[in-house]
Amino acid sequence: MLRKLSFFAVLILMPILSRAEHVYTNFEDALYEKKQVRSIRITYKSLDSLPNIFDQFPNLEEVNFSNNNLKSLPPSLFTCRKLRSIKLLKNNFTTIPEAIGRLRYLQHLSFSYNRITSLPDSIGNLINLEEFGLRNNLLTALPATIGNLKRLQKLALTSNKLESIPQSFTRLKDLEFLDLSDNYLEFLPNDFGKLTSLKFFYINRNRLSFIPESIGNCKLLQELDVSFCGAIQLPSTLSNIQKLDYVYVDRRTIVFYPDPRNKFRQNIITVDAGAINYRPSQAF
Repeated sequence: MLRKLSFFAVLILMPILSRAEHVYTNFEDALYEKKQVRSIRITYKSLDSLPNIFDQFPNLEEVNFSNNNLKSLPPSLFTCRKLRSIKLLKNNFTTIPEAIGRLRYLQHLSFSYNRITSLPDSIGNLINLEEFGLRNNLLTALPATIGNLKRLQKLALTSNKLESIPQSFTRLKDLEFLDLSDNYLEFLPNDFGKLTSLKFFYINRNRLSFIPESIGNCKLLQELDVSFCGAIQLPSTLSNIQKLDYVYVDRRTIVFYPDPRNKFRQNIITVDAGAINYRPSQAF
């Protein structure tokens, strides 16, 4: 009986606890306590539009409207100067508005699983952005301004239609996680090795003719997936990366000759066509 009472007590207290943490799951409660609102999370509600009321929440830091039917964002959202996180996964967006560049304190942004065809140049204004999710969209190119995101640590561009990446890309000095898998990339910048913070790099399922030798300068690289990337031979400079634990290749790949000092650490794993979820870091 006590267990049942405890369970129902938790159910009753949940809305109160949620508000105590300044997290709101509907607009009615949020409008009632405008200055208390730190986070608004409304997911799986089939929303096709959002009310233009976000300027009424002066302390708003996070919004999550994932798994809805949204196609656009109200102008008032871009007046929220304290916004740190925007999650809009699995909606119906085809564009990201230029006004996104006004949110200069934004740290986390995800538009994964939409139908976005291009990014605005103003994306480069998000100089505090640390994580950017763009999986499963329709991007064919990236603006040169993406190189301005000096604090970016994680970038997921899996399953788009990218044919190239801009030269400015190599200015992303803090980038640790980069997923460019399942695109149409034919080359990488020759100075790709400037991404010296890179730890996880996935370029599988592309159309590359070669991987730049400069990748050997990515001394922190731990995991590399080049299976079915198009390139047949891997650069010998990879053998010098002491932290490199896992390299995923396909059966056609001519692998690098291992440095005797690193050969017991570097695990080269052959991936068969059609294999999925074979990497430990595939979640982001």
